[in-house]
Parts: sequence; structure tokens; C-alpha cells
Amino acid sequence: MSKRMIGLVLSLIGSVAIGVLAAQKFFALFDKTVPAGSMTDLVRTGTHAAYISSGVVFGVVIFGWTVLAAWLSRFFGPTASVPSTK
Repeated sequence: MSKRMIGLVLSLIGSVAIGVLAAQKFFALFDKTVPAGSMTDLVRTGTHAAYISSGVVFGVVIFGWTVLAAWLSRFFGPTASVPSTK
């Protein structure tokens, strides 16, 4: 496996981990604010699954933005300015 592929895989894993951690945090906030009497275990489980799924999608979006920014960065790099001799 090339270094580029290893970097992409590690970036994908890290991005999805960030998305899942964000989803866990938001589910904990949801769980604290919604009264227990208005929610069944089925709703809680379904909501948790929806938050985790959204977190995975969010992680893939983060990965896409990262790869796009890295790819575009080579077009906007610093250029060496040559002093004029005239």
C-alpha cells in the first residue's frame, strides 16, 4: 500500500471518528433534554441509531472536504517572485 493510500485511509478513519463522537455528544444532549416519560426504549434506540448514522455521514463529508482542500492546495501554493532586472 502506498503512503498516499495509507494517509487517505487514516484520514477517513479519523474523520468518521470525529463524526461519530459528535453524534454521541449530540445524542447525550438529546437524551438529557427530552423527558424520560415521553420516550420509549424503541424511540431512544432508533434515535441513537439515527444520530450514529448521521455522524458517519458527517465524517465522510469531513473527509471529502479535507481531500478536496488538499487537492486544491497545490493550485494555490506560494510562487517564487523573480526580481526584475530592468
